[in-house]
Amino acid sequence: MEIVATDLDGTISAGHVWQALREYLIQHGHEAAFKRFNRKYIPEYVLVKLGLRDETAFKEKWLLGMLRLYEGFTEAEFAEVAEWVIGQEVWPNRRKPVVDELMAHQANGRSVIIVTGVFQPVLDNLAARLGFEAIGTGLVFENGRFTGEATGPLNVGKQKVITLRQRFGEDVSLFAAYGDTGPDEFMLEMSQFPVAVSPDPKLRQVAEARGWRILE
Repeated sequence: MEIVATDLDGTISAGHVWQALREYLIQHGHEAAFKRFNRKYIPEYVLVKLGLRDETAFKEKWLLGMLRLYEGFTEAEFAEVAEWVIGQEVWPNRRKPVVDELMAHQANGRSVIIVTGVFQPVLDNLAARLGFEAIGTGLVFENGRFTGEATGPLNVGKQKVITLRQRFGEDVSLFAAYGDTGPDEFMLEMSQFPVAVSPDPKLRQVAEARGWRILE
């Protein structure tokens, strides 16, 4: 079966899950905890802006740190978070041309899979709405409650290639792939028809140099 892989944030949707996860905390009684957490990262953020720290690594560290503010949530409570995040941020801001193309791929018998760093319980909510498969970043639950930890590294950049090979085999070749940022290059180059969706400067440069399709 032909496989189509797509990123989520910035690709399927112009919305951003991390922003919604932050906003959920603020609007649901955890604003003080979030502000305490965020203050600790200000010095490192300044270094990122000065070009003295890697921005991608900082974002991953910040996101996994914020995730710990959800420690103790039950699976049902996290499902409510997922519904809020997707319903408030991701679904209303979905990119219709991209969703339409993905739906067309599915209608033509291709398997569409969302491959993203988004946390799996949140991702599953969107995948169910679209009827796609999905591989995100897993979370650890013990005795029905979230431990505050992910099961492994964020499923971003080269990790997406690893998870696709684990899912479909080492020789997997994608029919098409969609992404919006530089780290998505590794997944896009696995495909016959790579598509850069409103790409950031790094991915735009790669797409233009390689003749990849750019979907604005």
